[in-house]
Amino acid sequence: MVRYERYVYDHDIITAILDLCEIVHVGFMDKNNAYVVPMNYGYGVTKDKLLIFVHTGKEGYKLKLIKNNPNVCVSFAAWRNYPDHPYKGHVHDFRSVMAFGKIHMIELDKEPEYCKTALQALFKKTHRSGCKNPKGIKAINMYVIECNWEDVSGKTEIPVRRPEDVPFVDVYNVPEDNEPYDDTDLYLTREDNIKNKNFLGFID
Repeated sequence: MVRYERYVYDHDIITAILDLCEIVHVGFMDKNNAYVVPMNYGYGVTKDKLLIFVHTGKEGYKLKLIKNNPNVCVSFAAWRNYPDHPYKGHVHDFRSVMAFGKIHMIELDKEPEYCKTALQALFKKTHRSGCKNPKGIKAINMYVIECNWEDVSGKTEIPVRRPEDVPFVDVYNVPEDNEPYDDTDLYLTREDNIKNKNFLGFID
């Protein structure tokens, strides 16, 4: 079931969702199949692109797949379940982001500053101050997945209109509330978005 009113395209809301999520699942092309790997990540943004930074070892199956085909799909998700404590008509909540892009290695020798930026983004996202073992840095490859913003979309269970709305409500520590969320405005913009094909993915 397609719920267009739950889609998110605002860049600030999408990055707020990335702040909330902990793992990115990267789908590589493996001949006629998908090869999906959960990975730690950091991210950056430009006017035109969402940049996802990941790292790998110097050897491995992923590297062969990247060499053969740099096209990837990435997905992020966070979930809260509260079936014993319904809140505003919901018994669970989620945030997610999906994007299509191309992955390539950031070569330390050729792009030391960019590699440093990627590492800092990764450390920031994983709540680490840095790498205490310099040899460890040389043992990994840093990669960037470049996603054009038109190939990035988010989705939420409840209406999210601002970055401040992204964190989950702690339903166990707020007053009981059975009044449904008002998403009237989202339904109104939904019709315009469908007509103008402003949605990533499959359009009827």
